[in-house]
Amino acid sequence: MIVRRASVEDAVSLQGRLRKADYDEVWAAHGHNPDEVLVACALYSTKLWCAEVDDAVAAVFGVAPSPYVEGEGQPWMLGSDVITAVPRAFVQCPLEIIPQMQKLFPVLRNMVDARNTKSIRWLERMGFCITQETVPHGPFGMPFYEFCKEEELCVL
Repeated sequence: MIVRRASVEDAVSLQGRLRKADYDEVWAAHGHNPDEVLVACALYSTKLWCAEVDDAVAAVFGVAPSPYVEGEGQPWMLGSDVITAVPRAFVQCPLEIIPQMQKLFPVLRNMVDARNTKSIRWLERMGFCITQETVPHGPFGMPFYEFCKEEELCVL
């Protein structure tokens, strides 16, 4: 797997190939076509990366400024089924990327669909704190957890 800086074209190349859990989460959170939301996230992000497996984009991820709290960043990642086929790689690569995100935004915060159990476990492995209770989120009021990582909590 190769992780590199990405472009909007990388997000476009991932359209139509999102894993079902990511597709369902984006639909529940936004109520819009997940492929369009993927490109919008890429356009809005301050920093953008992608992971390639066998010369194909397997995931696109980035951090965008929070529309709710000035100075906070919203990390996000959307991927194809390939990311579950090489899980070890997706545990190692963000360990380098998350500190880069936190240089821009010391507080990283976003929401994760309560049904997306693989993503929740992955976020916990990456050191994010997950709220104990779900909250209704998005146009359908689906249950989501908030996740957060603050710079001062990441000091080892």
